[in-house]
Amino acid sequence: MKENIRKILRESIEKNSLGVNVSQPSQILYIMRGVPGSGKSTKAKELANGGEIYSTDDRIEELGDYNEFFNNMVKSGDFSPLGKMHALNFKKASQAMGRGVNPIVIDNTNLSPAEPKKYIEYALSLGYADENIKFVEVGTGGVSAEELAKRNTHGVPLDKIKAMIQKYNAHSPMTLEKVIKAKPMGGNSKYLASLILDDASHKKLVEATKQYIPEGWKIFAHHMTINFGKGLPEDLKGDLDTKKFIRATEIGISDMAIAVKVEGYHSDNDIPHVTVAVNTVEGGKPVMSNKITNWEKLENYINLSGIVSEQKLG
Repeated sequence: MKENIRKILRESIEKNSLGVNVSQPSQILYIMRGVPGSGKSTKAKELANGGEIYSTDDRIEELGDYNEFFNNMVKSGDFSPLGKMHALNFKKASQAMGRGVNPIVIDNTNLSPAEPKKYIEYALSLGYADENIKFVEVGTGGVSAEELAKRNTHGVPLDKIKAMIQKYNAHSPMTLEKVIKAKPMGGNSKYLASLILDDASHKKLVEATKQYIPEGWKIFAHHMTINFGKGLPEDLKGDLDTKKFIRATEIGISDMAIAVKVEGYHSDNDIPHVTVAVNTVEGGKPVMSNKITNWEKLENYINLSGIVSEQKLG
Protein backbone atom coordinates (compact mmCIF):
# COMPACT_ATOMS: atom_id res chain seq x y z
CA MET A 1 0.00 0.00 0.00
CA LYS A 2 2.77 2.45 0.95
CA GLU A 3 4.60 1.67 -2.28
CA ASN A 4 1.44 2.36 -4.32
CA ILE A 5 1.03 5.71 -2.58
CA ARG A 6 4.63 6.60 -3.33
CA LYS A 7 4.12 5.66 -6.99
CA ILE A 8 1.01 7.85 -7.26
CA LEU A 9 2.86 10.77 -5.66
CA ARG A 10 5.80 10.37 -8.07
CA GLU A 11 3.49 10.27 -11.08
CA SER A 12 1.57 13.33 -9.90
CA ILE A 13 4.66 15.55 -9.76
CA GLU A 14 4.39 18.17 -12.47
CA LYS A 15 7.15 18.21 -15.06
CA ASN A 16 8.05 21.02 -17.44
CA SER A 17 8.90 20.89 -21.15
CA LEU A 18 12.42 19.61 -20.42
CA GLY A 19 11.02 16.78 -18.31
CA VAL A 20 12.32 18.41 -15.12
CA ASN A 21 10.23 18.34 -11.95
CA VAL A 22 8.67 21.74 -11.31
CA SER A 23 10.44 22.72 -8.10
CA GLN A 24 10.19 26.51 -8.58
CA PRO A 25 6.43 26.96 -9.19
CA SER A 26 6.41 30.66 -8.31
CA GLN A 27 9.54 31.73 -10.22
CA ILE A 28 8.78 33.83 -13.31
CA LEU A 29 10.98 34.53 -16.34
CA TYR A 30 9.84 37.34 -18.64
CA ILE A 31 11.27 37.35 -22.18
CA MET A 32 10.87 40.79 -23.75
CA ARG A 33 10.39 40.86 -27.53
CA GLY A 34 10.56 44.09 -29.46
CA VAL A 35 12.40 46.38 -31.81
CA PRO A 36 14.64 49.18 -30.44
CA GLY A 37 12.59 52.30 -29.67
CA SER A 38 9.35 50.37 -29.12
CA GLY A 39 9.16 50.99 -25.37
CA LYS A 40 10.37 47.49 -24.55
CA SER A 41 12.73 48.60 -21.77
CA THR A 42 10.05 50.80 -20.18
CA LYS A 43 7.71 47.81 -20.07
CA ALA A 44 10.52 45.66 -18.62
CA LYS A 45 10.88 48.06 -15.67
CA GLU A 46 7.17 47.80 -14.99
CA LEU A 47 7.34 44.00 -14.96
CA ALA A 48 10.45 43.75 -12.77
CA ASN A 49 8.48 44.82 -9.67
CA GLY A 50 11.16 43.90 -7.13
CA GLY A 51 12.94 41.46 -9.41
CA GLU A 52 15.90 42.11 -11.71
CA ILE A 53 16.37 43.05 -15.38
CA TYR A 54 19.18 41.62 -17.52
CA SER A 55 20.06 43.31 -20.80
CA THR A 56 23.14 42.89 -22.98
CA ASP A 57 22.94 46.62 -23.75
CA ASP A 58 23.42 47.29 -20.05
CA ARG A 59 26.52 45.10 -19.98
CA ILE A 60 27.97 47.10 -22.89
CA GLU A 61 27.16 50.44 -21.28
CA GLU A 62 28.92 49.34 -18.10
CA LEU A 63 32.13 49.33 -20.16
CA GLY A 64 31.70 52.92 -21.32
CA ASP A 65 30.40 54.45 -24.54
CA TYR A 66 27.88 52.20 -26.31
CA ASN A 67 28.39 53.62 -29.81
CA GLU A 68 32.16 53.51 -29.47
CA PHE A 69 31.90 49.82 -28.56
CA PHE A 70 30.16 49.02 -31.85
CA ASN A 71 32.28 51.40 -33.94
CA ASN A 72 35.44 49.67 -32.71
CA MET A 73 34.06 46.28 -33.75
CA VAL A 74 33.17 47.53 -37.21
CA LYS A 75 36.62 49.07 -37.69
CA SER A 76 38.48 45.96 -36.52
CA GLY A 77 36.16 43.42 -38.14
CA ASP A 78 36.21 41.52 -34.84
CA PHE A 79 32.72 41.08 -33.42
CA SER A 80 33.70 38.66 -30.66
CA PRO A 81 33.33 41.37 -27.95
CA LEU A 82 29.57 41.36 -28.59
CA GLY A 83 29.45 37.61 -28.04
CA LYS A 84 31.30 38.10 -24.76
CA MET A 85 28.75 40.66 -23.62
CA HIS A 86 25.89 38.28 -24.43
CA ALA A 87 27.70 35.55 -22.47
CA LEU A 88 28.24 37.89 -19.53
CA ASN A 89 24.58 38.90 -19.49
CA PHE A 90 23.53 35.25 -19.51
CA LYS A 91 25.98 34.46 -16.72
CA LYS A 92 24.56 37.20 -14.51
CA ALA A 93 20.96 36.24 -15.29
CA SER A 94 21.55 32.54 -14.63
CA GLN A 95 23.24 33.31 -11.32
CA ALA A 96 20.22 35.42 -10.34
CA MET A 97 17.88 32.55 -11.26
CA GLY A 98 19.95 30.26 -9.06
CA ARG A 99 19.65 32.73 -6.16
CA GLY A 100 15.86 32.70 -6.50
CA VAL A 101 15.45 36.29 -7.71
CA ASN A 102 11.85 36.72 -8.83
CA PRO A 103 10.93 37.79 -11.41
CA ILE A 104 13.80 37.78 -13.90
CA VAL A 105 13.31 39.97 -16.99
CA ILE A 106 15.47 39.42 -20.09
CA ASP A 107 15.39 42.75 -21.89
CA ASN A 108 17.00 41.87 -25.23
CA THR A 109 15.26 42.10 -28.60
CA ASN A 110 14.74 38.28 -28.73
CA LEU A 111 13.46 38.44 -32.29
CA SER A 112 14.12 34.78 -33.17
CA PRO A 113 13.55 31.62 -31.06
CA ALA A 114 17.30 30.96 -30.81
CA GLU A 115 18.03 34.25 -29.02
CA PRO A 116 16.34 33.53 -25.66
CA LYS A 117 16.91 29.75 -25.91
CA LYS A 118 19.67 29.36 -23.31
CA TYR A 119 17.91 31.62 -20.79
CA ILE A 120 14.71 29.63 -21.10
CA GLU A 121 16.33 26.20 -21.06
CA TYR A 122 18.40 27.17 -18.03
CA ALA A 123 15.27 28.30 -16.19
CA LEU A 124 13.51 25.05 -17.08
CA SER A 125 16.54 23.06 -15.91
CA LEU A 126 16.15 24.75 -12.50
CA GLY A 127 12.54 23.61 -12.26
CA TYR A 128 10.59 26.62 -13.57
CA ALA A 129 7.04 25.83 -14.74
CA ASP A 130 6.21 26.20 -18.45
CA GLU A 131 3.44 28.69 -17.73
CA ASN A 132 5.88 30.95 -15.88
CA ILE A 133 8.05 31.46 -18.97
CA LYS A 134 6.24 34.51 -20.31
CA PHE A 135 6.86 36.19 -23.68
CA VAL A 136 6.10 39.90 -23.64
CA GLU A 137 5.27 40.89 -27.21
CA VAL A 138 6.05 44.60 -27.55
CA GLY A 139 6.88 44.43 -31.26
CA THR A 140 7.02 47.94 -32.74
CA GLY A 141 5.02 49.50 -29.92
CA GLY A 142 2.46 50.52 -32.54
CA VAL A 143 4.70 53.04 -34.32
CA SER A 144 6.31 53.15 -37.76
CA ALA A 145 9.83 52.04 -38.65
CA GLU A 146 10.72 55.69 -39.34
CA GLU A 147 9.60 56.71 -35.85
CA LEU A 148 11.49 53.81 -34.27
CA ALA A 149 14.68 54.89 -36.07
CA LYS A 150 14.29 58.38 -34.59
CA ARG A 151 13.26 57.21 -31.15
CA ASN A 152 15.76 54.43 -30.28
CA THR A 153 18.57 55.56 -28.00
CA HIS A 154 21.39 53.63 -29.68
CA GLY A 155 21.13 55.07 -33.17
CA VAL A 156 19.98 51.91 -34.96
CA PRO A 157 19.48 53.02 -38.61
CA LEU A 158 16.20 52.78 -40.52
CA ASP A 159 17.24 49.89 -42.79
CA LYS A 160 18.29 47.83 -39.76
CA ILE A 161 15.02 48.68 -37.99
CA LYS A 162 13.02 47.49 -41.02
CA ALA A 163 14.95 44.22 -41.13
CA MET A 164 14.35 43.70 -37.41
CA ILE A 165 10.62 44.26 -37.84
CA GLN A 166 10.53 41.62 -40.58
CA LYS A 167 12.42 39.19 -38.36
CA TYR A 168 10.08 39.86 -35.45
CA ASN A 169 6.99 39.28 -37.56
CA ALA A 170 8.45 36.09 -39.09
CA HIS A 171 8.75 34.47 -35.66
CA SER A 172 5.59 35.80 -34.02
CA PRO A 173 3.97 34.76 -31.87
CA MET A 174 6.85 33.25 -29.93
CA THR A 175 6.12 29.99 -28.11
CA LEU A 176 8.01 27.74 -25.73
CA GLU A 177 7.84 24.92 -28.27
CA LYS A 178 9.50 27.08 -30.95
CA VAL A 179 12.31 28.03 -28.60
CA ILE A 180 13.07 24.49 -27.46
CA LYS A 181 13.11 23.20 -31.05
CA ALA A 182 15.35 26.07 -32.27
CA LYS A 183 19.00 25.42 -33.01
CA PRO A 184 21.34 27.18 -30.55
CA MET A 185 22.94 30.46 -31.57
CA GLY A 186 26.18 29.81 -33.46
CA GLY A 187 24.81 27.04 -35.68
CA ASN A 188 27.10 24.00 -35.87
CA SER A 189 30.07 25.57 -34.11
CA LYS A 190 31.93 23.32 -31.70
CA TYR A 191 33.19 24.36 -28.30
CA LEU A 192 35.76 23.10 -25.84
CA ALA A 193 34.73 23.59 -22.24
CA SER A 194 37.58 23.20 -19.76
CA LEU A 195 38.73 23.89 -16.25
CA ILE A 196 42.00 25.74 -16.90
CA LEU A 197 44.45 25.22 -14.04
CA ASP A 198 45.92 28.35 -12.51
CA ASP A 199 49.71 28.79 -12.44
CA ALA A 200 50.05 27.65 -8.83
CA SER A 201 48.10 24.45 -9.53
CA HIS A 202 50.08 23.78 -12.71
CA LYS A 203 53.36 24.02 -10.80
CA LYS A 204 52.04 21.94 -7.90
CA LEU A 205 50.89 19.16 -10.23
CA VAL A 206 54.16 19.05 -12.16
CA GLU A 207 56.19 19.01 -8.95
CA ALA A 208 54.09 16.22 -7.44
CA THR A 209 54.32 13.98 -10.52
CA LYS A 210 57.77 14.78 -11.93
CA GLN A 211 59.18 11.47 -10.68
CA TYR A 212 56.87 9.65 -13.14
CA ILE A 213 57.70 11.75 -16.22
CA PRO A 214 60.35 10.24 -18.54
CA GLU A 215 62.99 12.57 -19.97
CA GLY A 216 61.95 14.12 -23.27
CA TRP A 217 58.21 13.90 -22.67
CA LYS A 218 56.24 17.12 -23.19
CA ILE A 219 54.64 18.47 -20.02
CA PHE A 220 51.05 19.75 -20.14
CA ALA A 221 49.32 19.81 -16.72
CA HIS A 222 47.08 22.49 -18.19
CA HIS A 223 43.38 21.64 -17.92
CA MET A 224 40.59 19.19 -17.24
CA THR A 225 38.20 18.78 -20.18
CA ILE A 226 34.60 19.38 -19.13
CA ASN A 227 33.07 18.81 -22.55
CA PHE A 228 34.32 18.62 -26.13
CA GLY A 229 31.99 19.72 -28.91
CA LYS A 230 28.85 20.87 -27.11
CA GLY A 231 30.45 23.29 -24.66
CA LEU A 232 29.31 23.87 -21.09
CA PRO A 233 26.12 22.06 -20.11
CA GLU A 234 23.25 24.49 -19.52
CA ASP A 235 23.28 23.92 -15.76
CA LEU A 236 26.94 24.98 -15.64
CA LYS A 237 26.73 28.09 -17.85
CA GLY A 238 26.66 30.27 -14.76
CA ASP A 239 30.09 28.91 -13.76
CA LEU A 240 31.82 30.44 -16.81
CA ASP A 241 34.94 32.42 -15.79
CA THR A 242 34.60 31.40 -12.13
CA LYS A 243 37.14 29.54 -9.99
CA LYS A 244 36.47 25.89 -9.11
CA PHE A 245 38.37 23.29 -7.08
CA ILE A 246 39.27 19.69 -7.90
CA ARG A 247 41.65 17.15 -6.45
CA ALA A 248 43.84 14.51 -8.06
CA THR A 249 43.35 11.08 -6.47
CA GLU A 250 45.08 8.64 -8.83
CA ILE A 251 47.83 8.62 -11.44
CA GLY A 252 47.60 6.77 -14.73
CA ILE A 253 50.54 5.83 -16.94
CA SER A 254 50.78 4.37 -20.44
CA ASP A 255 53.48 4.26 -23.10
CA MET A 256 52.11 7.47 -24.59
CA ALA A 257 50.65 9.59 -21.77
CA ILE A 258 50.57 10.29 -18.07
CA ALA A 259 47.49 11.75 -16.38
CA VAL A 260 45.93 12.20 -12.97
CA LYS A 261 42.37 11.18 -12.24
CA VAL A 262 40.45 14.06 -10.63
CA GLU A 263 37.18 14.62 -8.80
CA GLY A 264 35.22 17.61 -7.57
CA TYR A 265 33.77 19.09 -10.78
CA HIS A 266 31.76 17.79 -13.73
CA SER A 267 33.41 16.23 -16.79
CA ASP A 268 31.76 14.32 -19.64
CA ASN A 269 34.83 12.05 -19.86
CA ASP A 270 34.39 8.52 -18.53
CA ILE A 271 37.42 9.22 -16.34
CA PRO A 272 37.77 12.92 -15.45
CA HIS A 273 41.48 13.68 -15.65
CA VAL A 274 44.25 16.16 -16.29
CA THR A 275 46.90 15.15 -18.82
CA VAL A 276 50.29 15.66 -17.15
CA ALA A 277 52.76 14.69 -19.89
CA VAL A 278 52.81 13.08 -23.35
CA ASN A 279 55.36 11.02 -25.26
CA THR A 280 55.49 13.36 -28.25
CA VAL A 281 58.79 11.82 -29.37
CA GLU A 282 56.88 8.72 -30.47
CA GLY A 283 53.82 10.58 -31.72
CA GLY A 284 51.85 10.76 -28.50
CA LYS A 285 48.97 13.22 -28.17
CA PRO A 286 47.06 14.50 -25.11
CA VAL A 287 43.89 12.71 -26.24
CA MET A 288 45.70 9.41 -25.60
CA SER A 289 45.16 10.00 -21.88
CA ASN A 290 41.64 8.70 -22.48
CA LYS A 291 43.08 5.27 -23.26
CA ILE A 292 45.03 4.88 -20.01
CA THR A 293 43.92 1.74 -18.15
CA ASN A 294 46.62 1.46 -15.48
CA TRP A 295 45.63 3.69 -12.55
CA GLU A 296 47.11 3.75 -9.05
CA LYS A 297 46.09 5.76 -6.00
CA LEU A 298 48.32 8.68 -5.13
CA GLU A 299 49.93 8.58 -1.72
CA ASN A 300 48.57 12.07 -1.08
CA TYR A 301 45.73 13.90 -2.81
CA ILE A 302 46.75 16.93 -4.89
CA ASN A 303 44.38 19.86 -4.42
CA LEU A 304 44.05 21.97 -7.58
CA SER A 305 42.04 24.95 -8.78
CA GLY A 306 41.25 26.58 -12.09
CA ILE A 307 38.91 28.78 -14.10
CA VAL A 308 35.92 27.44 -16.02
CA SER A 309 36.44 28.31 -19.69
CA GLU A 310 34.61 27.80 -22.99
CA GLN A 311 36.45 28.15 -26.29
CA LYS A 312 34.86 28.20 -29.75
CA LEU A 313 36.61 25.74 -32.05
CA GLY A 314 35.09 26.85 -35.34
